[in-house]
Amino acid sequence: MSFEQDHKVETSSSKMLNVRTLPDTTGNRGADLLRVSLKVQSLSLDESEKFVEKRKSESSDVQDNCKSSILKIISLDEIAWHDTLDDCWFAIYDYVYDCTGFVKDHPGGLDVILEYAGRDATLSFIGTGHSKFAKQTLEKYLIGELPLNERIYRIPGGVKITGF
Repeated sequence: MSFEQDHKVETSSSKMLNVRTLPDTTGNRGADLLRVSLKVQSLSLDESEKFVEKRKSESSDVQDNCKSSILKIISLDEIAWHDTLDDCWFAIYDYVYDCTGFVKDHPGGLDVILEYAGRDATLSFIGTGHSKFAKQTLEKYLIGELPLNERIYRIPGGVKITGF
């Protein structure tokens, strides 16, 4: 069955979209369905068809990224072994980054990064006030996340910080 057959836009004046079968791209199916149905109610028929096509392409993008979104679990002990100019890992907001290729290009100098190599650098990263571009650049170096028992930010009742 094709996507178009499974996700029909009715041609009646109600312009309804079968939102129950649209792919979930947010992980929160209920909120996603509500958002989609409200969006479709305000669209013309041509716009609805374009919207379905857009959701179809988003769905394939999400499916392609699902495999890459499974992060390796890396302990703080493992991170501690990577604390040199030629092998530089650190944790920020319970995620693990290998910034070896970026150390020499860091605008603040390599000493700033090397000071936190092999350990958690969250407070330094937040305290410095990095830009949105810096955060996007950091994402390129994401290699894993801390195990649940070592996380201090992304857990219920964990330390709350702004900036993430």
